[in-house]
Formats: sequence, structure tokens, C-alpha cells
Amino acid sequence: MAEKKTPLPAQPSLVGDKVYLRPVTAEDIVNMHYWSVQSEPQSMSSHPRIIRTASEEAQLFKEAKRSPDKQGFAVVRKKDKMPVGMVRFFDLNQLNRSAELGLLIDPDEHRKGYGSDALKVLCRYLFKYRGLNKVYAMTAGFNTAAAALLESLRFKKDATLRDHYFYNGEFHPGFIYSLLLFEVEW
Repeated sequence: MAEKKTPLPAQPSLVGDKVYLRPVTAEDIVNMHYWSVQSEPQSMSSHPRIIRTASEEAQLFKEAKRSPDKQGFAVVRKKDKMPVGMVRFFDLNQLNRSAELGLLIDPDEHRKGYGSDALKVLCRYLFKYRGLNKVYAMTAGFNTAAAALLESLRFKKDATLRDHYFYNGEFHPGFIYSLLLFEVEW
């Protein structure tokens, strides 16, 4: 007799091979804050970061205005339903049918395929259900893991922003990667 499977708490369009995506909650923000601090938050942005506590971040999340132009999703491991990261889209541009992507994976869960699976799921959703033609992501030149991840998913490097990130007393380039709808092969 076949084992009955418990449905995942996600829309079918947000389920991948290893993970599923669900809307972020205030409780997820606490995990995200911890992962971000472990990952050196200033290394992830070309903008100054305000250092806040996890409870302050959760409160800001609760007060934030919701918008169809941006949304964050918890990246949840299917086998045990544990959150292992967060993926989001923002700056959605309906006219140009594009949006920017962001990804944060628990440092203890790196190199296990969760980030790749999460980006695939989010891209499929944005292309198929939100009608986008292009998604893009920015990363610092010193973040070789992020560049390798994007390139493994067939994102193309569109631009180099010279001296875009000031980190550890030095300037570093920024890279912009994009993926077009017709380029998706996964």
C-alpha cells in the first residue's frame, strides 16, 4: 500500500526538489537576522546597514506595508519543514516586466543545493505567474559563491560596477547578473 503524503504548506507553484517557499513571518525574521549577522551583513549590501536587534527587525517587518512589487519567502527544507533561508523579489517593474532577486541561506546550510532550488522556484513563479521577462541580482565581486551560484543557473553577467562596495577598508566591484525567460532550461 502506498504511503499517504502530507501536503506541504505552500502553493504547488512554490515547491522545488529540496525546498518549498512560503510567505515570511515575523518569526522567520529572527532567523534571518541571525543568519545575516553570521554572514557579515555589510558584505551583502552596497548601502549602509543599520544594526538592529532581532526583535527590532521583527517589529519593523510587522509594521511594513505589503506590496505586490516585493515579497519575501522563507526557504523551507522539505524533508523536515525547517526554514533554511529566505529568498525575495523586489523592485518589480510591471512596465519592463522585471524584478531584482535576493537570497540569504543559513551559513550552516550552504552548499547543499537549497539556494539553487529556491532561486529556481522563485524564478519559475515570477516568469509563469507574474508574467516577468527578466530577473536580475547584484552581488559584490568578493562574493564568489554568489557569482558561481548565479552562473550555475545560467544567469549572464550584464555589468560590472566599478568600486561599488566598500568593505573591509577597500573598494570592490559589484556585478549585475540577469536571466531572461527564454534562457530558462531547468
